[in-house]
Amino acid sequence: MPILSHFKDDQQERRIKSINLIIVACILFSILIIRLVYLQIITGAENHKLSLGNAMQLKIIKAPRGLIFDRNGKILARNRPSYSICILPYKTKKGYKLIDKLMLIRDSLGMPIFDSLELVAKIRSAKNRRFDPTRLKEDVSMDIVSIIEEHSMELPGIIVETESRREYPMGSKAFHVIGYMSEIPEDQFDSLKKLGYRYGDLIGKAGIEAQYEEVFRGKDGQEYVEVNAYGKSMGPIKDMPRIEPIPGNNIYLTIDADLQNVANDSLNDTLKGSVVVLEPNSGDVLAMVSKPSVDPNIFSASLDLRSKNWISVATNPAQPLNNRAITGVYPPGSTFKLVSAAAGLISKKVNPESYMPAPCHGSYRFGNRIARCWDNKGHGYLNLIDAIKKSCDVYFYQLGLRLGDKIIYNTSLLYGLGKQTGIDLPGEKSGWLSGEEEYNEKFKKRGWKWTKGLEMDMAIGQTQLVTPLQLASLIAALGNGKYVYKPHLLKEIRTSEGMVVSQYKPVISHVLNIDSTIVCALKKGLQEVMAAGGTGGRANIPNIPVGGKTGSAENPHSELTHALFMACAPIDSPVIAVSVIAENAGHGGSVAAPIAGAVLRYFFSNNSEGKKISEYYSQLKEKTKTVLR
Repeated sequence: MPILSHFKDDQQERRIKSINLIIVACILFSILIIRLVYLQIITGAENHKLSLGNAMQLKIIKAPRGLIFDRNGKILARNRPSYSICILPYKTKKGYKLIDKLMLIRDSLGMPIFDSLELVAKIRSAKNRRFDPTRLKEDVSMDIVSIIEEHSMELPGIIVETESRREYPMGSKAFHVIGYMSEIPEDQFDSLKKLGYRYGDLIGKAGIEAQYEEVFRGKDGQEYVEVNAYGKSMGPIKDMPRIEPIPGNNIYLTIDADLQNVANDSLNDTLKGSVVVLEPNSGDVLAMVSKPSVDPNIFSASLDLRSKNWISVATNPAQPLNNRAITGVYPPGSTFKLVSAAAGLISKKVNPESYMPAPCHGSYRFGNRIARCWDNKGHGYLNLIDAIKKSCDVYFYQLGLRLGDKIIYNTSLLYGLGKQTGIDLPGEKSGWLSGEEEYNEKFKKRGWKWTKGLEMDMAIGQTQLVTPLQLASLIAALGNGKYVYKPHLLKEIRTSEGMVVSQYKPVISHVLNIDSTIVCALKKGLQEVMAAGGTGGRANIPNIPVGGKTGSAENPHSELTHALFMACAPIDSPVIAVSVIAENAGHGGSVAAPIAGAVLRYFFSNNSEGKKISEYYSQLKEKTKTVLR
């Protein structure tokens, strides 16, 4: 019995041990199964990426951005290679003192290339996008790149990305036309992501860069590259599909780079204002200058330099980012007298030989108001042509009263004033045209009402607002006599191989449909302004008959007037039209006219078409002298 009992006890003990062993095994297997479920299902997608990352990685090949050329093929915007230090958060080690390692990297002067606080903030932000490279330092030198590569084993997750940055050879001289590029802001990324943009991409922010973003972009390619455990690329993987990037298209502008230089230099850096040059028979913008300006290359610099420069630009009260050519609105002053004259001729209220009832003695009384002429000595009795030549305010006061606001308003619309021209640049303003309805609506809250006296101010250009571009478009239309063309900067689009994709065709905004005798009368007035005794003589050039009109617009912000001038040449068949507005600068004839004159002299001395025309008029002049002898 004791032996049997001992056997039973031993058997029971083995059974208990077996059960315990099974329980332990079940627990272990359960833990293993739970861990597998966690790894394969719950965090499967992330672990799949990590496992692939240990062997290969999908690399985006950025498509080269299209270039910008002037009308003659001179480069206005190109790409240059740049190196950025980036971090791949999923490749960094937890608890690893990566920041300490990065702070040991010095430049050629022995200074740390990173700011510690900024570095911490960027690395912390990068964790929100674990699989996307985040820039830690932009546009670094090859010396820094070499240091990173040499110490790659000590810097897990730190990689060097080769990027392309925009470079603008003309700098500030063409900033407001070309624009600039900037990294996509965080708050705009989600919406732009749907269009194929990626985190950290650059996008056009102003000017042509923004207007034709889709043309420049191209299409990114991709390839699979082998990477080591530190995220360093070991080169492309053979037999894996590679998609080549499609470069963006190049754009040729109507701008003449040499003329742009001259226009820029003629408008002194101490002045604020704009110069616009148009081709009157197509709307081609040959030059567009706005002062003050900005060097767009600062936006392609590293973040440190960009931030420093941005502060000075953003806080500048002169607002150098604004393109005054299309966003600056000014009273047109006496330049508007051509519109009033056209209104009188078209409505047949006057003819070129018409005199007003009262002569100019330096002022004109209307009710209790004494409205003064710019010349206190007065001009006496004048006909319409002489009134344009002398820019007599008294004559046009009376013309305004004779015509009324409706006729002048409708003629202004005919010449494209008071609304956007439709130029291919973002941010254009429309200006404003006065008239009884418009004035009463605008100043309704103030309780102001239109009066007959305002018709006098309207006729001399003191109640409207126009942009420099509208002023150039006006003189271009007065010069060609038939059409108001839509101003444009795009000449043609070509592929990176040079194949023409599309060419711009001139668009007519308004058909003037004005009798030729009226056109001739207006041109006669424009030409007389430039003749002896006129107000625009400082814009004259040898041999070429120039037509123009000066203006000095009152400015509530300064005792000095805005100086305005517009001109076209040759007056009988213009090939160039110029407008100049210099803020708070004085008289149009003494300040703005010389600026336009410099542009015209260059054009007819250096431009191939201008030189031919100049030679023609020179020969014509010699023949006339021979006949007179």
